[in-house]
Amino acid sequence: MSGVIGSTIVAVDTADDDLHAEFCRELATLRLLSGPRRAALEQAVRRLREGAAIGEVLASLDVALTAPLLARAPTPVGTPGPPVRGSYVCPVGACPRVERRRPGQGPPECLVHERVLSFVADG
Repeated sequence: MSGVIGSTIVAVDTADDDLHAEFCRELATLRLLSGPRRAALEQAVRRLREGAAIGEVLASLDVALTAPLLARAPTPVGTPGPPVRGSYVCPVGACPRVERRRPGQGPPECLVHERVLSFVADG
């Protein structure tokens, strides 16, 4: 799969759903790094909330902001303690993000939709 970011064609090996989940997971960092591009990033987040395709949204952003997101390999999940019995998923079903809560941590948040992820019990 490939996507157009600005005027550059970028090969994307990750499915759109996985890319959406990664964008959601990394939004806080993207906000910190966006600098003068913050308004464009927030407009992109609004477009995602309204149902725009992740490819279109990323294409509207500066490549300097999105290139690290597109090039990054999935981050392995550490296991500092036993996982909570259940998973947290996208609160509106817009992406396939799945997170596990760790002891001592609060529930994961979706910064795109500004909500805590929804808990789904195992089994």
